[in-house]
Amino acid sequence: MRFQLTNRRASLGAMAAAVMMSAAALPARAQDELVLLETARATTFMNGGASKEEETYMRKIAKDWPLRMIFSERKDNEFVADVNLTVTDQRGSPVLVLNSGGPMTYAMLPAGKYRVTARFHGITESRDVTLDGKEGKDVYFHWKGKPKIDPWDGKPIGGKQVPG
Repeated sequence: MRFQLTNRRASLGAMAAAVMMSAAALPARAQDELVLLETARATTFMNGGASKEEETYMRKIAKDWPLRMIFSERKDNEFVADVNLTVTDQRGSPVLVLNSGGPMTYAMLPAGKYRVTARFHGITESRDVTLDGKEGKDVYFHWKGKPKIDPWDGKPIGGKQVPG
């Protein structure tokens, strides 16, 4: 009888330990999944405007987009593409990152404060934008020309621009 009681206690103890170990693993897994969902933010955006038809279409639907970014250069305001674009929220977390933005990029973002950083031909510019959730904002980036290139390392010199 004593043997059965001891055996039963050992079995119950082993089962309890197994349940506790699996329960301890579950919150960690669930927590990891929650973290992944939290950091995996998707921002709807539209990128285009290179052709006259695209530009006309994007201007027609512009009122439906809270953040509208337009990229140009030189005196004639020629549209530019291949802009490295990063939009971060108030905490500095990226909400939109594009390696080839423009010439017109629209983003669907909720009301809040954002920083838009655009880099073209080695020159970086930033703008702070506050979206109120009622009216959209146009943010223009205009580069005057291509940067002066250092002949030794082939990199832009001090972010200065020369006429293009």
